Amino acid sequence: MKKSGLVKSTRNLLLTTCLAAVSFVQGQEIIYQQNFDGNNGNFTNTIVSQNTATNGWLASSTEPQYGGIYRHMWNFSDVTAGANPITMPISGKSLGMGFYEGNDPWVPNEPFHYYAADPADAPFYTTRWAHVGFSTEGYENITVEFKWRCAGEISGGIVYDYGTVNTSIDGGATWAMDQTGGLAGTTSEHGTFPGGLYYNNEGVQTAVLTLPENRANQPNFRIAFRMVIDEGYGTGGGFIVDDIIVRGTPIPDLATNDLDKASLKVYKDGNDFVVKSSAQNIQKVEIYDLSGKLVTSLNDTNREIRIEGSRLSKGVYVVKSTLENGEVLTRKILK
Repeated sequence: MKKSGLVKSTRNLLLTTCLAAVSFVQGQEIIYQQNFDGNNGNFTNTIVSQNTATNGWLASSTEPQYGGIYRHMWNFSDVTAGANPITMPISGKSLGMGFYEGNDPWVPNEPFHYYAADPADAPFYTTRWAHVGFSTEGYENITVEFKWRCAGEISGGIVYDYGTVNTSIDGGATWAMDQTGGLAGTTSEHGTFPGGLYYNNEGVQTAVLTLPENRANQPNFRIAFRMVIDEGYGTGGGFIVDDIIVRGTPIPDLATNDLDKASLKVYKDGNDFVVKSSAQNIQKVEIYDLSGKLVTSLNDTNREIRIEGSRLSKGVYVVKSTLENGEVLTRKILK
């Protein structure tokens, strides 16, 4: 049968889209990678500590819960013997939240447990994180890829237990939940989300997240895998993750030659953008956002120009400087 022009056009569009996606990935570099099997530090089967990092990994809490029982703990494990499929590590060792019954966490010789609470117990709610920090300085277009499994618990279309991915740019003082990956859903306690929930998956899936622009070029970046338990009754599997890869595109230095790079400095001083030239006067500075929109500019003739930037939103900006000799230099800076 003869292919229609629409089919051919669609095929060409898909090919172009795929090539663009491949080009984007190829332009990225690995910033951080962890498979928990020795590629980036060695791990033993143990609980993730709240106080002592294991190859950078910490837990938000390891405190006993209702009745003094250790019930929901992040841990590293590679044990598969006798495991329910929803509690299996993904590949070799994995990071996961285990649900334990009693005060013996069983970590050295058990897989990630599912929970089985008695409805006679007092209701309980849990949010616990496993997180690690590293720098994204010098990189933009940050993406996160990882494999995951999380059965969770769903009843009547309501999601009671689920994982999320959260990131921080201030060392963990504040966090933002990613909603570019995962699943949509309505939770019992925290509202409806268009994405970013990890549940209803007893197999293994791969997620790829695209982080906001303000996650670029951050020295105090942290990423957390969070398990939320909105109801402790019933049975379900916890959030298990593995093969984490964080990538970014190197931020280019767009000065035209080595002399320009050495003679022009662009940096932040409080809320101000500062452009300083050691070689000659600067006549004009223009600041653009990444969409190409001019957001502010200043005409002057000086070796140092300051532009007040408190009204600008956080993100990456392009600073275009015109020197006295007509040379135009462009740099990127993070607000």
